[in-house]
Amino acid sequence: MHAREHVQLAAYLAIHAPAYLRGRVTYSPTALEQYWIASKCRLDRWGIRLKTHSQLLETGSVSDLPRFWNAARPVIEEILVSDILTRVWISICVAHDRIQMKNVAEPVARSVFLGHMEARNRALNLLLHGRGLEATMMVPLNRLRRRSERWTDMLLGYIAADTDVNSFGFDQERVREFGNDIRSERGSSHKTASWTLLLESAIEAFGTQLVNEPANADMNRDIAGAVMNTFGAELFDQNTLINPMWEARIVNLADDAQRLVEQLLTTNDPVLKRKQQQRARWSSPRM
Repeated sequence: MHAREHVQLAAYLAIHAPAYLRGRVTYSPTALEQYWIASKCRLDRWGIRLKTHSQLLETGSVSDLPRFWNAARPVIEEILVSDILTRVWISICVAHDRIQMKNVAEPVARSVFLGHMEARNRALNLLLHGRGLEATMMVPLNRLRRRSERWTDMLLGYIAADTDVNSFGFDQERVREFGNDIRSERGSSHKTASWTLLLESAIEAFGTQLVNEPANADMNRDIAGAVMNTFGAELFDQNTLINPMWEARIVNLADDAQRLVEQLLTTNDPVLKRKQQQRARWSSPRM
């Protein structure tokens, strides 16, 4: 899965999740754990790749620098673009915990958010101080950074209309302005229209501006699937999303079902053990 598809998922969550969370919502500890594991794995990969690229740019020959930058570009783009979902998701988790008066989702999401902030800072430092970065790459990457920041603040405005999550944006005043505008645009019909418009805008803004090969397609898929599983299927039943997201969710549901079956059938299960012992006593010859 490409990071551009995370933007579409973030847009869907920003519009539909705030109202959904005000209902009787339960969360999946398994999905939340899967989100943490996949995110931490991706963070580790980013760290290794950024360190490797930094060393290559520092010690490599001038003629090799363009090739090194081309290799680093997918990682940098993925960090910048997937940051949108990371910030929207922690805002959703904060809103959930405050509405439900619990403290279950925010700590996990905050841990990932802090790690993503560190990775983003390292990527930006690489852009600022790395050798041999030409304007033909620097300009579009900087444009991508600014576009991602504005999209983040806009999407957070939908959540800030109900919960104070301004601190997760890049420009708190801009988040508040978006939130104030959105408060006057309530209604299910407008919500559907807003989602459709945002989806089209996201495809246009991020669809052709990024390299086609994602840096971590498997982890992006797992993260999206975990996000979609955390607060229940009902949140995503009211609209259609891109197929890879649904595939990721189906895979995660299948994995959960498989683990449940294995748990029920394991010989370590005390209930099963007791039944097996009873059958053994009943089948043994009586003295």
